Formats: sequence, structure tokens, C-alpha cells
Amino acid sequence: MNIIFTCIVITLSFISITGNAQNIAEALKTPVRKDSAEKPQALPKKYDPRDSVMNYNRENNSLFAFVGEKISVQPLPRIFDALDTGWKVKYRIIKKVYGEFAHDTIEFLAFDHNGIPAFSKSDFALLYVSADSGTYLHEKYMFSAVYLMKDGRWAGPYESRDYGHDLNKGTKLRPVLLDFPREVFYTISPYATPDRIKEIYPEPYYRISGNKAYPVYGNYVEDLFLLKKNGFLKARGLF
Repeated sequence: MNIIFTCIVITLSFISITGNAQNIAEALKTPVRKDSAEKPQALPKKYDPRDSVMNYNRENNSLFAFVGEKISVQPLPRIFDALDTGWKVKYRIIKKVYGEFAHDTIEFLAFDHNGIPAFSKSDFALLYVSADSGTYLHEKYMFSAVYLMKDGRWAGPYESRDYGHDLNKGTKLRPVLLDFPREVFYTISPYATPDRIKEIYPEPYYRISGNKAYPVYGNYVEDLFLLKKNGFLKARGLF
């Protein structure tokens, strides 16, 4: 009796499996009906950071330098395999130092290998931008943190990189004693060696107190611009 029951179960299972196999085979043979209204999917537009900022009438401005007040610095979508991070930047123009620009605010792109641009750490900065077909781009790493002096002029601390540039070795420009606001100082990295501290914050141009470097000497923005112009910007072929 058990043998007969087992045979019946095996037979029914075989019929079920065969039927399913036939149904699957028929399904594979049946062509998929396409909706006549269906259209191919359009490929997504390739991301272009220039679409993120305002275009200024497709103008080409080789260089515009200005003192600006930070409004916003926003990260852009990361581009695969890009070495630098992109940023959408907006500043209020306080003082035009070189070149022409018709608006009182400016949007531009900035790219930085070290993350957020260093100029954004200050509320005010002397910045350098160039226009390509109406899109302004920051001249990479070119800036000076600046502060409003008691005489109403803008000035920034002594910059050893500018004075130490090969093209500025014979410059007649000199740093001047300035009365910076008391809250202006730079925090010295705990990993900085004594030689590195002397290189970045040399005396008497800075006063070192603990882990802080207080600027004592510096230059007004007109001379800061000349140092950049005759040094780094000239080396980049902008002058």
C-alpha cells in the first residue's frame, strides 16, 4: 500500500513540474508587447559645475581683484575621480582693486585640493577671479585675509609666501606696522615644527603667544595686490 501511494505522489509531482516547465517555456516564447506610446529614455545631461553659478553675459575678464564679504560657500556634487572639490561661492563686493565688474555681488566657482577653500575662513578677503565665457572662477589659492583698519582702509597680515616668491626678491614694497583688531590671530598647529612656525609667522611681523600668532606688520590691499601681481600671478602668465 505504501509503495502504491509513493508512486502516485512521484507521478503527480512529475506532472506538476512538467506543467510548470511547459508554462515557463511558453512564457519565454511569448513576445513582450511594446506600448506604441513608449519612448526611449533620454540619457541624463552630464553634470557641469558652470551651470551652478550665474553667467555674466558670457564676458571674458582676464582678472578681477576685489575685497569681498562672504555671503555663502556651498559644496558642489563630487565629480568622480576629481582631485579637487568644487564650491559655489557668493561674495558682496566691498572694494574693487583691479579690473572691472558691473555688479555689487558676484558668484564664482572655486576648486580646492584641501577641501573647503581657505579664504572662506575669514569674513573678508582680497580675492582674484577670472571669467571664462561669463563664468567666473577663483584663481586657485590666490587670496589674502583682510581687515578694516581704524583709518578706514583694508589691510592684511604679512605674507611670507609673497615676499619669499622668486619674482619678488627685489621688490621695493615693505610691510608696515599696522594696528590690527585684537581678535585677529592665527592658531598654530600642534604639529608645526619650530622652523615651520618661523617660516609662516616670522618675527617681528608676528607676535607669538602660546599657540597663537598675532599679526603686527602687514600691507594695505593695494600693496597686497602688487605682491601677488608681480609674484604668483605673473608666474601664471596673467601679467
